[in-house]
This record gives sequence, C-alpha cells and structure tokens, in this order.
Amino acid sequence: MIPLTSATIADTAAEAGAAAGALSEIAAQDLRGHGMPSDADCRAVYSGLGQRGLIGLHWPEALGGRGLSALHTIAAEERFGYHWLPLSSYLLSVKTIGNALMQFSRPLAERFLPPIAAGQLVFCQGFSEPEAGSDLAALRTTGQRRGDRLVISGRKIWTSSVDQADWIYLAVRTGPDRHRGLSVVLAEMSAPGLAWSVHRTVGGGTLGEVVLDQVEVPLTQVVGEIDAGWQVTMGTLDYERVTSEKVGTALWLLDRLDELAPAGWARRLRTLRGAALAARQHGRRATELLASHQPAATAASMAKLSIALLMQQIAEAAVEMLGPRALIEDGEGALLGGRVAAFARAVSGATIAGGAAEIQRRVIARQGLGCPR
Repeated sequence: MIPLTSATIADTAAEAGAAAGALSEIAAQDLRGHGMPSDADCRAVYSGLGQRGLIGLHWPEALGGRGLSALHTIAAEERFGYHWLPLSSYLLSVKTIGNALMQFSRPLAERFLPPIAAGQLVFCQGFSEPEAGSDLAALRTTGQRRGDRLVISGRKIWTSSVDQADWIYLAVRTGPDRHRGLSVVLAEMSAPGLAWSVHRTVGGGTLGEVVLDQVEVPLTQVVGEIDAGWQVTMGTLDYERVTSEKVGTALWLLDRLDELAPAGWARRLRTLRGAALAARQHGRRATELLASHQPAATAASMAKLSIALLMQQIAEAAVEMLGPRALIEDGEGALLGGRVAAFARAVSGATIAGGAAEIQRRVIARQGLGCPR
C-alpha cells in the first residue's frame, strides 16, 4: 500500500490497477456470461479490495478510509473497471450508500463505514417499486412509527446484489406529502418479515425483488430525519450516477478494438476514445461538486448519460467492425473471451438502468439549462 503522504492520483491508479489485475483472476468464474462487470458480484473480490485498503480511499482514516481525495477514488474505480472486476456490491456499498451515509448521517457513518471499508459488509438498495421507478416519489412502501421503531411493509424491485447483501438501504413513505413524506432507513436482510428472490437479466447479472411484511427497524437507523428522505434519496442518486468504472471498461474495449481494427477504422475509434475521455471529465466534475457539497445533479446526470450512450456506441461499432464473430460468446471463434458479444448484449439496458436517459436529459434541461417544465 502506498503511504498516505505520497499518494498522487497516478500512484493510486497504479496501485489499484495492480490489485485489480491480481483480483481479476479470482473473479473469472463470477464474470462468466456477464457483459457488464459493474453488474456482476464476487464477495471474494470485494473482500480483497478491503484487505488491500482500496475501499473508501477518500473516507477519513477514523472511518476506515485513507484520507485521500474523491478524485483518487474515481481514478481507482476506473482501473477496477478496466480490469473487469465484478463491482455491484462495491458500487452499492461504497460509491452510493457509503458516501451518502457520510454526507447525511455521521452516527450511521461511524457505525457502518469501517466494516464496509474492510470489505466485510455489503449493502443493497431498495428504492424502486412496481409503480415507482423513475418517479421515485410515487413509492408506496410504508414505514409506520410505533414507539421507537418504524414498521415497514411493501415491495421493492430491481434490487442489485440482494443475494450478497447484509443490509438494505430503503426508501419508505412515512407521511402523506409526496416529497416531504419520505424517509430513508437501514434494515438487516435477516430481519423477520423480510424476504427476497433473484431474477436473471439479459446482461448476465441479476436483479432482486424484496418483500417487507411488518419489518421492524429502530428509529436510530433512519438516515437523517423522518420525512426528510427526499433530499437523501436525491443525494444518493447523484453518487450512483457517477460511474467511473464504466469509463474503465469502455477504455479496455477500445484498446482491444484498436488491436483488432482493419484499415479504415482509426478515425472512428479515435472519436469513440475522445467521447470516453469526455465522459471521464464529466465524472470528475460531478465528483468534485459532490465532494465540496455543491449542487451536482446536472453534472451527475451528464456523467451517467454520456457513458451510457458511449457504451452502446462502442458495442455498435464493435459488431459493425468485426462482423458476426463479434456475437460469438462461447467456443471456437469467440473474440476476447466472448466479452465483445456479452457486452453487446448487456448494453441494451445502459440507458435504462440507474435512471433512464429521458430522466437524465430532463435533469440537464431543467436544472442545468433552466428550460421550462
């Protein structure tokens, strides 16, 4: 591990790349059939990142981190993606929920961030519901206050890492107001009344469904204040939308396509690479805003939208350039171990998962450009 005082961003990226290269061998079986490594899971890899001090790099040392900057963290995450590490548990527990706890609840951060940083604790996220996806304020899962507890009942869908998680980060309705009646609360996956199931996706990953039937949660596990969850959920989604690991995956594919490209493709591949570097800059800008507690919704949506569109463009270019062989995933003739084919299959959901492209464009238009509703 590079000493704290000498860790430049380049140093940290190199350290992360070396660790990811070693851990990628452990992850090989878990990545089979996955076209998007950020959707795959491997508890051994997550634990390995924690043991190497690569989780929560920008978190305070007192909370298990290394006291570096958020830019160190996203540089490391880009290298994780470049080496195709399965990162779903990491992205939920660290990038999204861990960062949100540090911003919105110091007591819960002190309790949960050290075991997360050690790679010992995994969270999943329970936001979306059958009738509340992009319109999160429409959620119906209820949290009724009874003494010093919330009693939660409802159903959550599209829950990644549900089969790996120890805890779930839940958005629930605690009041009648559409926005001011939401709260965010932490619940153990082993709590009585909580059940889950897993469904396979076309990209090779899984999505979970969670049913909550009178699940009791102490009020001390509410993130922030009761009925103040809208701000927490929006802040949480800003962290989620900065996907530097996907920039790394895109750059790995572009490097491999450069090696395979026939004559006449150099210009198009350079254009795609330029778009990847632009997506990296969008992610850095959003990260800097989040780290300084400035409004980051527009920048985060630009980061999310730019890489989602780029991944679909890379898949299209790969299939066009390489022909039918690009779609062979297993056996003789599979290119790059079948990764091109799996990636082309998986990116169909890139502009839907984590917030639909239409929602990202609306945020950019209204909050960034001041367009009327």
